[in-house]
Amino acid sequence: LARIVARCLEKTREMRFQSARDLRFAIESMSDAQSAAPMPAAKTDEKSVAVLPFANMSADADNQFFSDGLAEELINALARLPGLQVASRTSAFRFRGSDVDIREIGRQLHVATVLEGSVRRAGNRLRVTAQLINVTDGYHIWSERYDREMADVFAIQDEIVESIVKALAPTLVGDAKKAVRRPTDNLEAYELYLKGRHLWHQSSPGKLHTAIQCFEQVIAIDPDYALAY
Repeated sequence: LARIVARCLEKTREMRFQSARDLRFAIESMSDAQSAAPMPAAKTDEKSVAVLPFANMSADADNQFFSDGLAEELINALARLPGLQVASRTSAFRFRGSDVDIREIGRQLHVATVLEGSVRRAGNRLRVTAQLINVTDGYHIWSERYDREMADVFAIQDEIVESIVKALAPTLVGDAKKAVRRPTDNLEAYELYLKGRHLWHQSSPGKLHTAIQCFEQVIAIDPDYALAY
């Protein structure tokens, strides 16, 4: 299918299909070939992980944006580590609130491990729990609980990433501490940015407008916060 699409997008006219009839024949031929031979199972790399959306255990349901933001920041940090395959946010977040078994999630995302956790927030206090699970047998590889101040949120991300590297792939190249990049030193700007990202992912016109307002507030507080632009 990828080859057919690539041929349809060729810049040179002579390289493209000359008629819709030719394109239809190519698609039908592909369907016949796939029905005759079963698709091989995708290979799962041992150094692979999916970060599921963290559960919001706070009394305020509106804090879901912070739980999602923390999981998304961990995805971005882990993706910077060479040698580690990380499932995309879109793929991992579709399992939010589902009762699908961890082993089935791993099979669908083609990962060997899954990171899940929860966030409880009360004022400036945070309790973050995280556990890394082997999808082959469903057993925990590593788990930890962090009781910290909100100001330590970047340190928590650092520790989780470093723990995953130690438990998962000690031969990975690179410093885990450098994977988490502190985008700002202003926690108010950081929180507004996470809220904007949460609204932006919902993709409705009203939510997008509010997301833009959040990003504009971030820039007003910290003009050097590049991600907000």
